[in-house]
Amino acid sequence: MMISKLIFVFILSYTINAQIALPTFQAVHNSNASVVSLSSDSLTFTNCGATGRSGPTQSQINSTYTSGNSLYNSVTINTQGIQEWTVPSSGTYTIEAWGAKGGGDAVGGLGARMKGEFSLVQNEVIKIVVGQQGGLAGNNNTSSGGGGTYVIKSPYNSNASILVIAGGGGGSPGSSDYQSGGDDDGQIGTSGSRGYGASGYSNGGTNGNGPNSSSRRASAGAGFFTNGADNGQSSIYGTGGKAFVNGSEGGQDLYGSAGVDGGFGGGGSGMVSGYRGSGGGGGYSGGGTGTHNSNTSNHQGGGGGSYNNGSNQDNSSGVGNSHGKVIITY
Repeated sequence: MMISKLIFVFILSYTINAQIALPTFQAVHNSNASVVSLSSDSLTFTNCGATGRSGPTQSQINSTYTSGNSLYNSVTINTQGIQEWTVPSSGTYTIEAWGAKGGGDAVGGLGARMKGEFSLVQNEVIKIVVGQQGGLAGNNNTSSGGGGTYVIKSPYNSNASILVIAGGGGGSPGSSDYQSGGDDDGQIGTSGSRGYGASGYSNGGTNGNGPNSSSRRASAGAGFFTNGADNGQSSIYGTGGKAFVNGSEGGQDLYGSAGVDGGFGGGGSGMVSGYRGSGGGGGYSGGGTGTHNSNTSNHQGGGGGSYNNGSNQDNSSGVGNSHGKVIITY
């Protein structure tokens, strides 16, 4: 009888302990599942209030990506305008880049949008240039090219290091769009577009280069590897956009109030003096330029080319209607 009671107590104790342990295990399992579901994030890189040919400073970065922003204390500037971000963990990232609009209130060329998926490695440093919108000057008779937007990994100087580049739009002053087929828009192909001009134009760049010539009174957009050509009349009037490998500054107007700098991201400058000219957009390959010898606005710069090394691509030409941006989701 005593043995039977001992066996009953042992079985009862074992059953109670097993029932207590089971909920404890399930609670731990559910907690881990909750952490995984909260791990995704979306990061948006912007021009941080910078305009013109120079990109944002560290101070502007800090003032934009403040506490509560996913990029808070995560972006460093070592070369002005080039935002450096460190990959937090290895995995697949979706990256979407928008090129900047060209100068011209009404019909400035629109930037391209390039999107893809990429495998990134923890602690890789990614360099990002967010293109800035081109400007308008000379009683609305000339404008500058918009900057391209670049997302680049180490070593930052080869086609293999490119994640995605979205071309900027060409400068297009006035109220009429004279370019056929959207040539003043950022392109989804790798080549930059030619400019348009009743008195002359230059062709866009190819193979990651800026055009090697510009029409009168305008400067070409930059490519990834080389700068855009200086003002076709004389380099003392204005410079072409700078290539990504050279810092991505927009072209500089050297003529004065009748000219306008290109947008950061390699946009070409434009000017007015007899001939009027509009700059090309920056991108993987730079956009060409247009010129007209009249006090009218029928001249436009070509859009910059783009490049996408990602999988599951989704690319569009002529959609960016302001400064550029980059969205990274993981």
